[in-house]
Amino acid sequence: MGDIFSRLKSGEAIHMQNEPEYHEVAHKEMARCRQLCFRINSTFPENDILWELENKLFVEKLPKTSFLTAPFQVDYACQMEIGEHVFTNHDLTVMSAGGVTLEDNVMIGPGATILTVNHDFSDTQILLCKPVHIKKGAWIGAKSIIMPGVTIGEGSVVGSGAIVTHDVPDHVVVVGSPARVLKKLV
Repeated sequence: MGDIFSRLKSGEAIHMQNEPEYHEVAHKEMARCRQLCFRINSTFPENDILWELENKLFVEKLPKTSFLTAPFQVDYACQMEIGEHVFTNHDLTVMSAGGVTLEDNVMIGPGATILTVNHDFSDTQILLCKPVHIKKGAWIGAKSIIMPGVTIGEGSVVGSGAIVTHDVPDHVVVVGSPARVLKKLV
């Protein structure tokens, strides 16, 4: 039995009401992230303090070359790994309890959503998490939704408004709901 964040990443079913560590540890991280997101989202654009606040949000692991455009909302920033030269446009929403990896040179368009959390259909108080992995050089289009457990392949493009429910191969364009391969890029 590891810490609550390892347990969430592993996909262990966590009952939100009956798990003391969820309340004691995870809720504190969520509150920390809400407060920092509020500060970031309220800070004057182009201010040097923005990157420092974002780095604090991501527990001092944000590369100097990466930037998230405010406003955005992240619930468990400690569950995210962000590579070099990552850029996200405004209105990103990330529910990252299950873990999110954004490799180098990932670009994410405005209004995108990344989800790692679902609930058990028989008891919605039970969290079921699966990690999301977006590989090097992938581009996620505006208002796309990436569902729990999905890996986006290296150099792939997710078209605007796509709902990605399954893994995406390397170097393809996917569109639609649910997303399907439109064409290969290489």
